[in-house]
Amino acid sequence: MNDNELQPPRVASDKHTGLVLDIDTLALHNPLPLAGEDTHAYIRCTDGTTYRLPAALQDWATTVIAAHHAHKAAGKPLMFPGQIEFGILHGTVYAELL
Repeated sequence: MNDNELQPPRVASDKHTGLVLDIDTLALHNPLPLAGEDTHAYIRCTDGTTYRLPAALQDWATTVIAAHHAHKAAGKPLMFPGQIEFGILHGTVYAELL
């Protein structure tokens, strides 16, 4: 897997837009790590580009993945493919489903 780390842009205010990507997959690499192994969240864009998400988005990614599976189990529309906006606002990394 490509280990390019996503570099979200700094956003001047909440009225500005960060980096918007068309996402095919949001997942965890090595979701059940053994001692000494690493796990991390990643996205695969609809164009095939894969990015490792910053560690600050790990909990967000886990929550969204769980919601995606709950939607699927309930027969609701899938969350992906879809768009996500990434950025850094007031020093904090964020991701927002659009």
